[in-house]
Amino acid sequence: MADEDLPDDLIELKLAFWAADRLCADIAERAVPSDPGLAAQQDAELHMARTKRAAIVSKLYAHKWWGQQPNRQAADQKITAAAKARTAT
Repeated sequence: MADEDLPDDLIELKLAFWAADRLCADIAERAVPSDPGLAAQQDAELHMARTKRAAIVSKLYAHKWWGQQPNRQAADQKITAAAKARTAT
């Protein structure tokens, strides 16, 4: 399958997932503030980031294109490769 046959919106969702995943990791790696109010704010920020990431995952894997693929793992590898190629340009 040529890259031009891959759904553009699916590649964009993969890129959005990576960005959301990085944001979750960045927030989780921060030191927890000693101030309870700031700690709660950071916790809420992480919760929101994880919620957004989960919504992206739901959209990504609910895409109708997956149902047309005989080998889902190979299809995911193609989407991943196409998304990586976009980040290289």
